[in-house]
Amino acid sequence: MKNEQAGSSAFDRLDHCCRLVSEIFGKPDIASWTNSDYVQLGYILYKKTRVQISPSTLKRIFGKIKTDERYFPQKATRDALAQYAGFKNWEHFTDIPLLPAVTEEKPAPLPVHRIAAEQPAVLHHAKKPGKVVWRRAALLALGIGGYLLYYFLFRTVEKAVVTLECSNAVGKNPHSAAFIVRGLPASFDDHYAIDFGDSRKKSIAAGDSLVSHYYEVPGRYLAMLKRDGVPLDTVSVYLKTDAWTATAEMMFDTTRVYPINTAGLFSNGKNGVDAWEVSRAGVDTNRTFFVKFLNTQETNIDGDNFDLLIRLKTSADRAGVRCSQVRVIVFGEEAKHMIDVMKPGCEHWTDMQFSEISKQGEFNNMDFLGVDLHTGGSIALNVHEQNARLSINSRQVFESAYQKPLKKVYGLGITFSGIGEIHSVTMKDSKTGAAFAGNF
Repeated sequence: MKNEQAGSSAFDRLDHCCRLVSEIFGKPDIASWTNSDYVQLGYILYKKTRVQISPSTLKRIFGKIKTDERYFPQKATRDALAQYAGFKNWEHFTDIPLLPAVTEEKPAPLPVHRIAAEQPAVLHHAKKPGKVVWRRAALLALGIGGYLLYYFLFRTVEKAVVTLECSNAVGKNPHSAAFIVRGLPASFDDHYAIDFGDSRKKSIAAGDSLVSHYYEVPGRYLAMLKRDGVPLDTVSVYLKTDAWTATAEMMFDTTRVYPINTAGLFSNGKNGVDAWEVSRAGVDTNRTFFVKFLNTQETNIDGDNFDLLIRLKTSADRAGVRCSQVRVIVFGEEAKHMIDVMKPGCEHWTDMQFSEISKQGEFNNMDFLGVDLHTGGSIALNVHEQNARLSINSRQVFESAYQKPLKKVYGLGITFSGIGEIHSVTMKDSKTGAAFAGNF
């Protein structure tokens, strides 16, 4: 869209969206942003929406770079900003009316009584008030000051108790989950939104007590209701499988996924899917794509006491594959464990999570996750009493304790960029010996 096609109302919408993005980003003072803030925001937007926006484009959108004509971004960029702000897309964002600007009326100036030059002012000396009057005035001032201090420091604003429920939290793939928001006020100034746990969000308007969301990849998702970015309530949604499945996704394509129909997966020596099977599912294999292998069967394995060993081979170099990464996810009842392993030099893009403990390569030294596994290797995760130990190629590289228990394990996910192979999976409860049905 050209700038001349974007009217003032469109720019008002864009400015409002930018303010919402800055608040969710945690830095509402846009004028103080540095180059690293724009780099970080672009990275977060890509992770959340799969739309890549360069730091220079973000600077033009948020007004850091001044141009002769105001820059109005293309639709894909506007959709990504709106999705990050909690809306379905730009059209959904523009459908919600903007609140009118609040203007303050300045009080009329008080009349000034001037003293004529030919009539010099005469100062009259008033009598000093007595000590009793001063004491009373001091006590009154102290009383008023104490009341105001108590009022502003200790008063509490009653907020409505709003909760989130899901009427059909368990299903197969795909699944349309029906959410119910309880206790939502008839009208409100707060910003309510549901984070569905799959990188998608939806803002809640007045009257939206019923919300549906379409899940299209197996897994266990934690949907979270937020008020002004603060979590209020969480419910789980579980898409289960009966065995291992394969699903492909393409970078920058946020509209659909590509289930791969393949018989005998991980049996009779079939350790993955090949490029022809991925292409037949509808994926352009000359571009960057990912293949997710998922087995989300409910288990009797304790997510805080188990041993996992995976022998695998990441993708060889091919179009769209440079870091040859693999991601391992253990789905838990209340949380998850997640590990990224990539080629050395790509650690900037890694993520690692053990329940509530989360680290990103952009902000932490994650060199230990930089391992080239394209010729084969192993990833092991040993968890005992909420203490996780990660080993790569039989060498322990990281250890961390966490507080929030996973409870029961609800499956396993292994994702490759490009064409990877899984040669064996072994997961069992370290106390009871209960084995994962997806072992091979």
